[in-house]
Amino acid sequence: MEILQELEKAFHDIPFENSDFQNKAFVMASHQTPARAYRAIGLRMFAKIRAIKELKYSREIEAIDIEELQQDTKNEFDNRRNKIKIQQKLEQHSWTDKLLNDAIKELDCLYAEFKKFPAISRDEFEAQELEYFTKKFSRALENHGNGTLESLSAMTDLENFQSKLLEIENNDVLKSIK
Repeated sequence: MEILQELEKAFHDIPFENSDFQNKAFVMASHQTPARAYRAIGLRMFAKIRAIKELKYSREIEAIDIEELQQDTKNEFDNRRNKIKIQQKLEQHSWTDKLLNDAIKELDCLYAEFKKFPAISRDEFEAQELEYFTKKFSRALENHGNGTLESLSAMTDLENFQSKLLEIENNDVLKSIK
């Protein structure tokens, strides 16, 4: 049990989902246009929020289940089985707490990136679609459909994309779209 606690402590802050770098390089920069990056941030954030809400409701139902399992029955075997079921449920908490921690940290990163963008209208989004798909398919052709090469390209685009985000903060990109 001590080893398990040591491992849980050691890996508590190591992301088992996306790292901040992954979110910036692959969720945002790989989309190459501000509108697609904005959309990708929203999709990822809402997925995390849904997962957190699901965990919340799951824990509430689990608390009721545990309360029910704690009720003494006339059958000693059922009582013993129920104690084991309670133990199983409680042991899952450290794992789900770790995933919750990851989700919250990822949401913090994504939210900080989201705040760098001005609100993008549907028309502004649609205006960037030709650029997005042109770049996407050009990259696929350049890399001969090799996902690894495309991922490497996305990582090298991160610096360019970050400078594009600075332009967005100054509204230069959106002004040029209109």
